[in-house]
Amino acid sequence: MNIFSIFQDDFIYHDYQPLYTIEQSQSLYGYEALLRNTQKMNPEKLFQSAMKANILYKLDTLSISKAIEGFFHNRNQSGKLFVNVYITTILHPSFHTYFDYLMELFPALSGRLVLELNESTPDELWQNPLLATTLKNLKHYDVLYAIDDFGQGTASIKKSIEFEPDIIKLDRYFAKNLAESERKQRFLSFFNQFYGSETLIILEGIEQEEDMLVAKELGITLGQGYYLGRPSKQLLA
Repeated sequence: MNIFSIFQDDFIYHDYQPLYTIEQSQSLYGYEALLRNTQKMNPEKLFQSAMKANILYKLDTLSISKAIEGFFHNRNQSGKLFVNVYITTILHPSFHTYFDYLMELFPALSGRLVLELNESTPDELWQNPLLATTLKNLKHYDVLYAIDDFGQGTASIKKSIEFEPDIIKLDRYFAKNLAESERKQRFLSFFNQFYGSETLIILEGIEQEEDMLVAKELGITLGQGYYLGRPSKQLLA
């Protein structure tokens, strides 16, 4: 595949996976936009190819734009929209101009957009002083940001304290067999007590009802995973 074919209008699109409260009355909280392509190429490999071709910023901003466009063109859109973004994209000198233009196109996005930063991104990028400044500037648009896949990297706790994210998305590792693992249960209980009053906690990868019920008992209020809803082009009515 010619890497530049990804910029054809119909090559990439997004599915949307719902996020729900897992309290007694489950309610829709929002959706995460997940990149897809017509060639069924693994999205991670697609981004890696773009990185090698030095067009990662172009692909990432295209993905963000199309995710937002697809969301607002769906008549059932509601709640918040979670969009993944590379830290290198946020640090790019053109990002401010791009984002200003994006908000002009979609003013209804204010207060509803959550940018997901992958926790396993190399530490030197997290340590770039421009990152904290840029994230602070995005608050002008009421943009929230989340640390995604929390628990994959080697300095998770440090990043969560230094960056004070609005949302932490716990890696799916913690949801798998949660009902059977006392160690995971103790960790989630501690984690929720430590962060829960200031930061919204989302448990990813919930695939079994029993794991969701245990998470609920531990005080986790939001979840995402196949048990709660699978990714789809169409948003829920």
